[in-house]
Amino acid sequence: MEIDKNKQYVIIVFPNQSEGLKAQRVLVSKGEDFKHISTLAVVVPEERRQEACRAIIDENVLVSGHYPFLYRDYEEDFLRRAKEYRVSESNGEFLKSITLCYVAPCMADEKKIRLIAYFNREITEILPYINAVIKGASYNKGSSTLTYAKERRLINLYNIKITIAKADDIIDAWHILDEVKALINNTYKNRAGIKPNYEEKVKVTALQIYGWLPKSNCKACGEATCLAFAVRLLQREQKLSKCVPLSTESKFAENNKIMQEMAEALGV
Repeated sequence: MEIDKNKQYVIIVFPNQSEGLKAQRVLVSKGEDFKHISTLAVVVPEERRQEACRAIIDENVLVSGHYPFLYRDYEEDFLRRAKEYRVSESNGEFLKSITLCYVAPCMADEKKIRLIAYFNREITEILPYINAVIKGASYNKGSSTLTYAKERRLINLYNIKITIAKADDIIDAWHILDEVKALINNTYKNRAGIKPNYEEKVKVTALQIYGWLPKSNCKACGEATCLAFAVRLLQREQKLSKCVPLSTESKFAENNKIMQEMAEALGV
């Protein structure tokens, strides 16, 4: 399939190479028009998205999710990066795989995506070591979560899963997942020389939290501004539920999910 810049397209994402290869065989057998990105994703015309996904799912093949292909101005660069990407290989490491189970566009920024992926094993025992390795991480021992920012992206590590908000695109997400896998495995390999850090320190700033709030300064929470609310939230003097627009308005639903995860990870 050739990309027509006057048409709308969707990227369909698969959990792993095995499911991706099976899905693409299904699409070929059903005569669906698609463009191969890699063994992990394809591009299909928007008007054929439902039919393509249904054909795949009807054959008991897994789909992680889909999001609009909004990068046509950068199509050549996107496809070049996709062609260059290589899935990281496992060689008996502590963590063998991360399975991408959910992908969707960020409601706060339609040009970014949000995702959830699961580890093949629990990493609870490694989190205090990662807390010592990553400068600027926020660790919550009680809930076994570790949060840190990578530029504008927010990354939450749990005992068995990872969530990422505001990844640039699926290729960016694949690279981040590979980096996290390498981080976990290298930390485990070198743990004898790392002093685990159980300190529950908050490194996410009020400005970073403010970035996920409605910024309407509605005062429903009792604070004069959303920034003041972010500061009080970090100081454990406010509750996230007090932000009325965040919890009640559908346009902030994605931000609310992210803030709930962040609040859980930070213990606020």
